[in-house]
Amino acid sequence: MRRTAALLATAFCLALPALTPRALPQDKKPAAAPLEDPEVKLGRESHEEMIKSGLKLVTDPALVKRVETMGQKLAAIINQTPIPALYGSENKISRPFVYRFFIVDDPDTNAFALPGGYVYVNKGLLKYAQSDDELAGVVGHEIIHAAHSHGAKLQREQSKLNTQMAIAALGAILGKVPLQDTGNLLTGFQLLAIQKVNGYGQTAERDADQGGIILAQKAGYNPVGMLTFMERLARDQRSHPDVELGIFRTHPPEKVRAEAMIAQITQMGLPINRRATADILKVATRADGTLTEVLLDGKVFLRTPKPERAKEVAAALDKALDQDLQVYDVRKQGTSIQIRGQHLVTLETSDGAAPVDKLADDACKMLRLSLYRYVLNGTL
Repeated sequence: MRRTAALLATAFCLALPALTPRALPQDKKPAAAPLEDPEVKLGRESHEEMIKSGLKLVTDPALVKRVETMGQKLAAIINQTPIPALYGSENKISRPFVYRFFIVDDPDTNAFALPGGYVYVNKGLLKYAQSDDELAGVVGHEIIHAAHSHGAKLQREQSKLNTQMAIAALGAILGKVPLQDTGNLLTGFQLLAIQKVNGYGQTAERDADQGGIILAQKAGYNPVGMLTFMERLARDQRSHPDVELGIFRTHPPEKVRAEAMIAQITQMGLPINRRATADILKVATRADGTLTEVLLDGKVFLRTPKPERAKEVAAALDKALDQDLQVYDVRKQGTSIQIRGQHLVTLETSDGAAPVDKLADDACKMLRLSLYRYVLNGTL
């Protein structure tokens, strides 16, 4: 160990002449170290501080590869094809960064971004997302936060308001305003500041939603994924309502955000097929002894001893469900099931032990119930 240290010290001393400014020609000056971008510096220092404070990151190779691959695909698009900024960026366009993606070992459904291209996705969100399209919408949303400098902008706004509050306090003191009135003034100013900053935060979220949809679509993902993700959040929020936050709310309500997404996707001329991005009204076939079952969301719609017939019915049902059906679109006509007046399937005696009319009645009720559940829970 001592011999190694001595050798290193000798090598360092021998290298000194080459590193000393005195060894350079008189007409040349040492190159200045490149300045680190302020946003990148802020993000890096914040990341390091979070790690020191105990932030746990997931190292599972499969999960890391999934997020990293998707994230870099989206990052390449935003760096090559800037997306206009509605909020944040001073030149109203996205900034290029070297993006870094991390998975936080946390069961909550959450994701966030730091300035300069640091993006974090909770492990719980990976489980909550039902497709790559949904996950891409979330990751794209966070990339927009960084690319449009939302964090840096919010920090500047907060700093401005703090300065204004300090000036107001100084003015009150110099003006000999009574202590209680000064306290009331500062409390009011503080509440106003919270309202303004949170208002800026909501504007940033709307910008990230809009930019995230554009980015996901440009990267080859279905932007409806962001919609189905947000609609499910809204549904879960209805099931577990939080206290109304009023001026303390930093995000627009999920229902409002989802409605804006529908309007944007429609304006982009893209179809809204929720079944393509979420586990909604999934059709499948399954062998069960001598019968083949046609399943809808895991429940039996039809049993038949003819495998080819089961495949044909499943294909027809799958195609029909892409039409954004409503409960009233499904009708029973004799022993047949019709959708919007078009024939779907005619039940046969070999489809079960019960009378054919009863089999048709059960199939019709089952399909209507599935659509009812979808309307009740799957969308707003």
